[in-house]
Amino acid sequence: MDAREARRQTAATVVILVVLTLERLAYYALATNFFLFLNKGPWDGQAWDSLDAMNAVFILAGVSYVSALLGGYISDAKFGRFKTMVMGFLLYISGYILLTLMAVDRLPRTVCFSDKGWGDSGDNANAPCKAAVYISVTIVGLGVGIVKSNIAPFGAEQLRTANPQKTRSFFNWFYWCINLGSLVGVGVITYIEQDSPGICTNGFFCGYLIATICLVVALILFIVLLPCYHIVPPEGSVLGNILKIIWESLCAQVRHWRNRHRNPVTSPLQLEPRFLDRAKIRFGGSFHESAVDDVRSLGKLLNVFTALIPYWLVYFQMETSFQAQGLHMRFSIFGVNSSNESAVEEELQMERARFSIPAAWLTLFNQLFLIAAIPVLTSFLYPILDKSGIRVSMLFRIGVGMVFSILAVMTAGGLETYRTYLWRTDNSSHIEQVIGNVTYHAVNLSIFWQVPQYVLVGAAELFASIAGLEFAYSAAPRSFQAMIMGLFYTMEGIGSLLGTALLHLLCHHREEDVPLSPSQATREQVA
Repeated sequence: MDAREARRQTAATVVILVVLTLERLAYYALATNFFLFLNKGPWDGQAWDSLDAMNAVFILAGVSYVSALLGGYISDAKFGRFKTMVMGFLLYISGYILLTLMAVDRLPRTVCFSDKGWGDSGDNANAPCKAAVYISVTIVGLGVGIVKSNIAPFGAEQLRTANPQKTRSFFNWFYWCINLGSLVGVGVITYIEQDSPGICTNGFFCGYLIATICLVVALILFIVLLPCYHIVPPEGSVLGNILKIIWESLCAQVRHWRNRHRNPVTSPLQLEPRFLDRAKIRFGGSFHESAVDDVRSLGKLLNVFTALIPYWLVYFQMETSFQAQGLHMRFSIFGVNSSNESAVEEELQMERARFSIPAAWLTLFNQLFLIAAIPVLTSFLYPILDKSGIRVSMLFRIGVGMVFSILAVMTAGGLETYRTYLWRTDNSSHIEQVIGNVTYHAVNLSIFWQVPQYVLVGAAELFASIAGLEFAYSAAPRSFQAMIMGLFYTMEGIGSLLGTALLHLLCHHREEDVPLSPSQATREQVA
């Protein structure tokens, strides 16, 4: 490779990683704190109750991941990765503009009913502006999914190499940039959103505006570097061929069963082709060997992706149930309010002014762990193992990640058991915490007790997420890599949507028990 080509490759790869960092910043600035945004609400004292807010977060994550399959299909079949990503960013920015306007309650009343009397039934009191919220998260989710399914294979294509060490290194740094973006999004943007510092009297407006600007900058950088990219043209739709191969194999298998039933005498030396092999030309089918083998590899990929669903179910708890758990623990680092009615009002006002830890900040421990650990693995541990002849397979790393995921959810469950035990048995542990105009009834137990569960999820990501991403790219046939990457993220989305089902399964949310205020909601849900 000449020096000019090397510089072009480096520039393309670096810009893609920068674009990824800005995109992840915007996504996590929304997803990590969206529960609090809805639970707090900009609608004149109205807000979403906790269960509805969790559902909206799961819908955002679910659409973001499920739509990745659509993004991969469009890229492989129609427009190519570059054009598809540009379309994804335009959708992404449009949805964020709606959210930014919503944060200051400036959307038209035709799509945002913020008052109880505005043409909506009684449930609008518990979820104001429901139509606009779901429209916005759907548009953002579509943009996220389209970009997500294409940016990883597009970046890997710039390497123009089949070297597994280089591919592994790229995906490690790719995941490092994901966590760098989320670190800034969670550490800075969510602090602005929750505490409204300085001139930001409306923290969510400032946070969403900053995220929108980051997305615009990412899109501009991505387009400007077009001359440096290695562009692989789309090869047409392979989805149709996949369905035809499966259908032809099924029809051939049915014919074989019928003939075997009519004439049961067969030679013991005759080898029976496998199910998909019946679509091959040499077995009387219509397709070449390579096309059928590509479909068979898709089945192997699906097996691995399906096995990862329980891992994703645990992973998405960081943005929902972990955060809800944290809101009902002490997040002030200077002291607490007592919920005793004899507490002095002056002390309450002083307490409100003191600095408190944003509940979303606990995910920083997850990201800091990954930012520190990924370079160690990439630059030291994996090279040492390679030189020693020890090859750590992708499937082994996924298995290790699953073990850490189990430990994470067990740790979170143990903490929640102790927290609810304190609430039920020790009235002196009850405290009140105020974020904006919302009072949360909690127990006097430091939110930092959640750190181990976030770090364990980070350890699970270090192995399972990175190896899964690398496996999705490396094991996929080149003719539909983006679609396979989209399928990988779709299985993540299924894990998120299963989280919604799990909430409804475990949380009895009867209509007559719906409280009228966030304060009452949190009290009854903790109880």
